[in-house]
Amino acid sequence: MKSHGCTLDCFGCCKLNVHVEDNKVIKIEADKNHPYTKGIMCEKGRNHLKRLNDKYRLYSPMRKEDGKWINISFEEAIDIIADKLKYYKEKYSSNSIMHYSESGSGSILKGIEDIFFNFYGGITKADGGTCWSAGSKAQKYDFGYNKSHFIDDVLNSKNIILWSKNPANSHIQLFHRIKKAKEKGIKIIVIDPLCTDTANIADIHIKINPSTDAALAMAMAKIIIEENLQDTEFIKENVIGFEEYKAYLDTLDMNYLCDECGVDIDTIKELTYLYAKEKYSSIYIGYGVQRYKNGGNSIRAIDALGAITGSIGKKGGGVNYSNKVYPDVLNLDPYNSYKYASKEREFDLNEFPSFAKDNLKAIFISKANPLNQWPNLNEFTKVFKSIEFKVCIDMFLTDTAKHCDLVIPCTNTLETEDLLYTSMSNPYIVYNEKCVEPKHKLMDEYYFFRELAKKMEMKEYPYVPKKEYLAQIIKPLEERGITLEKIKNEYVTIQEDDVAWKDLIFKTPSKKIEIYSECAKKNNVSPTPVYINEKSSKLRLITTHPKRSLMSQSFKDIDTMAVANISQNTAKNHNLLNGEIVTLKSSNGEIDVQININNKLMDNIVHMEIGWWEKSSNPNFLTEGAVSDMGKQIAYYDTFVEIKKKS
Repeated sequence: MKSHGCTLDCFGCCKLNVHVEDNKVIKIEADKNHPYTKGIMCEKGRNHLKRLNDKYRLYSPMRKEDGKWINISFEEAIDIIADKLKYYKEKYSSNSIMHYSESGSGSILKGIEDIFFNFYGGITKADGGTCWSAGSKAQKYDFGYNKSHFIDDVLNSKNIILWSKNPANSHIQLFHRIKKAKEKGIKIIVIDPLCTDTANIADIHIKINPSTDAALAMAMAKIIIEENLQDTEFIKENVIGFEEYKAYLDTLDMNYLCDECGVDIDTIKELTYLYAKEKYSSIYIGYGVQRYKNGGNSIRAIDALGAITGSIGKKGGGVNYSNKVYPDVLNLDPYNSYKYASKEREFDLNEFPSFAKDNLKAIFISKANPLNQWPNLNEFTKVFKSIEFKVCIDMFLTDTAKHCDLVIPCTNTLETEDLLYTSMSNPYIVYNEKCVEPKHKLMDEYYFFRELAKKMEMKEYPYVPKKEYLAQIIKPLEERGITLEKIKNEYVTIQEDDVAWKDLIFKTPSKKIEIYSECAKKNNVSPTPVYINEKSSKLRLITTHPKRSLMSQSFKDIDTMAVANISQNTAKNHNLLNGEIVTLKSSNGEIDVQININNKLMDNIVHMEIGWWEKSSNPNFLTEGAVSDMGKQIAYYDTFVEIKKKS
């Protein structure tokens, strides 16, 4: 049996036991003894085995010639890339190259490309996020860092508020604890415009209007202050900006806030009393909250609820968004590659179409499928295709790969020795044993880029075995008695407290919670949370992760058309039947979809799952490329569409 961890971009990062016979994986199961995983894993994790042996998987590099794919050797691929990199560096400088990587794998050495391109001289990278960056920035303004309670602390809560979070699909370990909490009599409250699998088990489901989360949080804050439910002593000792925020709240009319969020005052009062009077209740925020133009301010308004009620740093309390335990502790650049990246530059991801035209000659894609994941795909794809030389590293011929000039196959996680940690929830670091041998050694990115570095005569590049490289990464942990062997054979975490901010020493400039943030002000962001909402008479497009896959990891072998969910009233207003094929049109493009009538869906929403490939109608051909109010998060959910019947 081999020890491994799930590398998907997920809250769980489940600890796995992999059963192997004759260099074949027989079974994958969750580790029952792991303090976090506790024998629970989802279908996404089990799909590692399916992906390992998938009939569509690539094993040989491919070069496009006259529009057709030609199989070549790994050595030929290295020769081609080396020649191109030398040419572009000499003629245009190294920052004419772009490397784009997102969250296709959470293990460390799957990102070795970043190190290689540093030694190359520094290149161009995109700044901004498709996932969680607005919320991360918001919590950095408020607390100075992103911390969450250990997952089991939820069982100490008086009430659990899941704010646009659906752990039944996205965080199965938390969902398991929530079901246990419900059995204990702890009240489960879901705030979400969608009727999710988590909402189905909730005691209270508040169907909030999309993008109005700050309005609801501010209405709650007004009630807390007006009825003197705040923790005055906690605020005095630990909070900056309470009076400034109160002054802003005084300018907002309660009826206006109720109308905005679509929740009546009695329901808001019930929610507020449960949260403020019963000490302490926990809040778990989903990433959908911050995928609007006002997303960062919404997170900050929710953070403020925890601050003024004194629930931060308390057992059973907290405002939980992400949990960055390791990034600042591990030495992720152990051979100081950053010193050689003199040409490194960044641009905002949403500006890719305008930036790439004049600045990029080549682009390398790893751990990502941007022509599935990026917004405004009509424009983004057009510009991507115009770049002279495009390389994609992937297991499959994805929508991105098919538009490239060169495709390099890579290892499945089960074929790779690596280290895994998460910055989302799980505080345990995992040693990923190589479970089976890949068909070719150079399928492993670590060895591929090491050979490429040799070909390019990079003298400073670390030509060392994997284990040596990994040992250098964890060297800062040695003083805690943590070694690779210990990580391999034991359950290792450096998170000392089950309760985030237990010591009430925050990483803000003031060392307190900053509802009023000078850092935000310096970045031309409102120093206190504010509420601004974008409206339209059209239908808002909400795109969520499917239950069985992340991003574009599924749907590759599905030829059916993408499904769009609408309410009964919306169907009636447009004279539509269930299963009917229609056209969705936004300001960026249009796609054909199959209608599914969902009686539990709000009338102002069209809901689709992400991950559909281009052939099936990817909703990102509709989505906006606008960004949120902070963190440069793509504001996917501020996309509005019309439904057009087919003639």
